[in-house]
Amino acid sequence: MKYISYFVRYLFVFLILSVYILEPMRVAASSSNTLRGLRAELADLQAQKRKNDSQQAATENEIRENNVAILNAEEEIQKSQEQIENAKILIEETGTEITKLHEQTEKLMAYFQVMQGENVYMEFVTDSSSMTEMVMRSDAINQIANYNQEKLVELENLIKENEQLQVDLIKYEEELAYKIADYEEKISSLQYDLSSLGEVGMDIEDEIRSKEELIAAYEDMGCGEDQDLDVCASINGSATWFKPLNKGRISSIFGKRTDPFTGKTKIHKAVDIAGNSEGTSVYSVGNGIVVATVDAKAKADRGEGKTCGGNQVYIQVLIGGKKYTVQYAHLLTVNVNVGDVVNVNTIIGTQGGGSKTKRWESCSTGSHLHFGVVEGYVKTKYMATYFNNNAIVPPGYPGKGAWFYSRTQWFA
Repeated sequence: MKYISYFVRYLFVFLILSVYILEPMRVAASSSNTLRGLRAELADLQAQKRKNDSQQAATENEIRENNVAILNAEEEIQKSQEQIENAKILIEETGTEITKLHEQTEKLMAYFQVMQGENVYMEFVTDSSSMTEMVMRSDAINQIANYNQEKLVELENLIKENEQLQVDLIKYEEELAYKIADYEEKISSLQYDLSSLGEVGMDIEDEIRSKEELIAAYEDMGCGEDQDLDVCASINGSATWFKPLNKGRISSIFGKRTDPFTGKTKIHKAVDIAGNSEGTSVYSVGNGIVVATVDAKAKADRGEGKTCGGNQVYIQVLIGGKKYTVQYAHLLTVNVNVGDVVNVNTIIGTQGGGSKTKRWESCSTGSHLHFGVVEGYVKTKYMATYFNNNAIVPPGYPGKGAWFYSRTQWFA
């Protein structure tokens, strides 16, 4: 019994120690804050991309079909508008003819009255060299009168037909406009479906590339497979927040706003800083490491179209002892690479968003910097999507329309 008692005690102690020793090891092994965790995320991204490719192909085909339907409907509207204009011209011309016929008929009736009053009509008819000529003169007068009457009726009917045609065309044009609105709404929905496949500001290919580059950078640092990456990188944090620009005007704050491209109200998950020309230096707001980039210019050069947000940089920073991940978008140039260790004096790129970046970015109305912040180091599969869902109000900025004039100027 004594040995059994010792055995039970040792077993109990072993179980207690295993909770403190083995559990942290398990957490570290599964955490994305290790190389092993990053590799797992990369594998998930690659699997998701394979799935997305087939879904995206089907969605893009449907978008193309709806775009064709919109073009066809717009062509029909154009034809309808041309027919309406032609109908208006024809109605105007017909009205002119009716006026002339009215005048001719009035003159003819007046002539008849004169002839009847002075027996001129009878003289005109009877003063014929033969019965045949008399009949011909009488028939000619009657034919002229009948022709004017028939022509008048014909033109009045034509006006009624043209007026009805104009009404019908306007109604048809309205129906086509409703169809176009439906098509456009469907395309908007389909575009959102594409975004949900990893193309919100940063598509899945950018995510995969950035993840691969980040893994390579930590490997170059000599980080162990299950070592905490924050410890391995050993970033010396900055004491306070710095602004990303030497000066700037807040053109859009964090919160609800009307999207200039869709007209819809949505939540803007960042601050937009204007007041600087394109090419102005953009700095890191704290000490940290670059974890993702988007080279929208290169993608456009490859014929892959424009990117919402254009050139982008994502940096993990340590400020005042707290971890954040920050986002820079609408950059003209990017001066850093994934894995670069940066400080508050590092120029990470230059401001864009204006005419110089129009070729490769799809949603900017002028020169400015889009600056976003989330708490913690973002090590998830979808960097941009995480920002859309978890961004906080960037601290220390003035209200809309106000300026700051120093990188350390703080606003409560």
